[in-house]
Amino acid sequence: MAISQPHLERRKTGFFWRRRVPTRASNRFKPTFFCFPLRTHVPREAAELARRLTSISELCFDAESEVRPEIFTSILTGYARFEIDAFDHLRALSGPRTRQAAETALEIEAAARASLRDAIFLCDHSVAISPIHDTARRLGLEIEEDDEDIPVLMARMVRLMVEISEEKDRRAKGIFSDTQPYLQMALHTERPSPAPQHARCMDPAPESSEFLPEQPALKAEEKGPANSIRTVSDDEIQKSDVFFQRAGLKISVSNEPAPPARTLDGSPASLLDLWDGWFKAKEKGQRQEGAYEFEDAELGDNFTRNSDTVQSTRKLIADMFGTQPIDQMLDSDWKAFNDMLFQLPQGHGKSPLHKKLHCSEIITRARKKAEQEVRKAELRIKKQKLSDDAAEALRHKAKLKTLAPRTVQRHQAYLNMAINHAVEKGVISHNPFKRFVLSEKTITELRKARPDTSRKLWHDDFQVMLATEKWNSPKTRINDHIYWVPLICRLAGLRSEEVLQLGPKNVRSEDGIFYFDIIRGTGTSLKSNNARRLIPIHSQLIELGFLELVAHQRKLGRSRLFDLVSRSKTKKANFTANFTKNFTYYRKSRGIYCERMDLHALRTSCNTKMVENALPDTARRYLIGHKNGDVGIINYLPEGFPLKTLRVYIEMDQIDISMITRRFGKAEKPRKGPYLAVEDGVEVPKPKSA
Repeated sequence: MAISQPHLERRKTGFFWRRRVPTRASNRFKPTFFCFPLRTHVPREAAELARRLTSISELCFDAESEVRPEIFTSILTGYARFEIDAFDHLRALSGPRTRQAAETALEIEAAARASLRDAIFLCDHSVAISPIHDTARRLGLEIEEDDEDIPVLMARMVRLMVEISEEKDRRAKGIFSDTQPYLQMALHTERPSPAPQHARCMDPAPESSEFLPEQPALKAEEKGPANSIRTVSDDEIQKSDVFFQRAGLKISVSNEPAPPARTLDGSPASLLDLWDGWFKAKEKGQRQEGAYEFEDAELGDNFTRNSDTVQSTRKLIADMFGTQPIDQMLDSDWKAFNDMLFQLPQGHGKSPLHKKLHCSEIITRARKKAEQEVRKAELRIKKQKLSDDAAEALRHKAKLKTLAPRTVQRHQAYLNMAINHAVEKGVISHNPFKRFVLSEKTITELRKARPDTSRKLWHDDFQVMLATEKWNSPKTRINDHIYWVPLICRLAGLRSEEVLQLGPKNVRSEDGIFYFDIIRGTGTSLKSNNARRLIPIHSQLIELGFLELVAHQRKLGRSRLFDLVSRSKTKKANFTANFTKNFTYYRKSRGIYCERMDLHALRTSCNTKMVENALPDTARRYLIGHKNGDVGIINYLPEGFPLKTLRVYIEMDQIDISMITRRFGKAEKPRKGPYLAVEDGVEVPKPKSA
């Protein structure tokens, strides 16, 4: 309930003071609002505290009457642009001159530059007053001379004047910091067909206006005040940044500058614009093969279903670059993007809170949390006097876990594809990020320096899990997904989504052989066309009562066998995401969790057993649902292998399930009364229950 005192709120736990940061001060305060518990339940005390906090916040918000950063940038960038444009224009209009006149002009410019440096040495920045006021008046900006930040602006202006003078000196000598777009446009544009020899020679100007879109050369100063004037010296070019280093290997990033990309139509285009263009094309399933362009609806649907992962890269791009035009992005920007990727914590995009935070804030929070965990670990090690191995394991667990090299490679690949798409469509001249994409060999080297995260096969660990209460408690229900899904993945080799989509209609029989009919139906999806197959049901699943589960769900009219698992709320809308959370929680709570042994590793274990049992490769690929390259199988056995043959292959893999006591199969009832001992003079085997 709100109180009459501004910014005072009453909640269940007491009074809180909450206030948003005014727009005028939003660029100086993070986050955008403040909220503090007042630790009192007395209204009068809370009102007095809120009044004081409100007064203090007003002082903080209005403490500095400073020049806003955007005005700083506008004045400095505007002045640099005016000076360079005027200099280039005057040189273009002036006629030829003698060498002596040219050298005299350079000496005059050098004298002016020396005077500016002397002003910096004497801290006399008064020379910048006139340029600041003239530029502000030209831009329509208001500057108050009594602002405390005016001296800072004057100091930056004098330094900028020195840098502009150096740029004029270089341009006068024919050395340019930026490149014109026309060469790249000529190299990336199809040449017109040659005119007939008898054609009359025409003025080429009108024709060239159609062939090459008119585009003014982008000045280097338009890249921003920080990067516009500064040029890279020869000493800096020879240097390189150490990207990765370990014993016997050093990977460096060259500082040799490369020209930024240019938009070929002259219009400004940000990296987000290029990304959105590529993303929309992928959503439509667009692809190109030579001169043919395709729009594959199925391909587009598959991309959209998995687009949550792709769009996580877009958020990182938005955080790093915003709406910055791509023709203003330098090598330092691409390096910063790669550095940010390697600093991101694992699982950074899974928390709803992270979707609202800037990537730099996510990194900062993760580091602070890791530092706290390291301190707690050290205290525990000291208090419990742990052994060296136990202490090292605890320290490793407390350290910050950053993105794996494969994940970094995925983010890079998505961005690289988006820029390549823009190049193919003739939007930009070239892909400036291509040089910074890590190769497969580099990723392999980076992975060597990290702990092994590859999947491990389930061996006796599976029996350890089967010995827990889920497979032995009388409270376990017949349709419990934790009970059945791991067993089916291990014994049948099905994918997790295939198992969780199973319904009573997918369990059929032929000649007494029960099998899974893996098909694509309403509300279900398969990974590929090869996933459509018939898999005999393992006898050990039948022994545990799987057919009773099917009958139970069919009797209740259920469309799925494991109806307790719901779809995820992501665009994939699959069942695996939610099941994995339940499966992971169950194993962690029982102390049997291993990060490298997940649900998919059970399918991998099944595939490995098929190889060990020397199954024909064509049959193994069919059972697992992989693409089969055998022409004889594709053309002469299109319906797959006979069920009897497949059942023999499936039954080769027998696992120990003796520890499972919770079984749903119908036990044979004890036989009552006499039984037939001899029939037609032949002794009849004695019944087991007799």
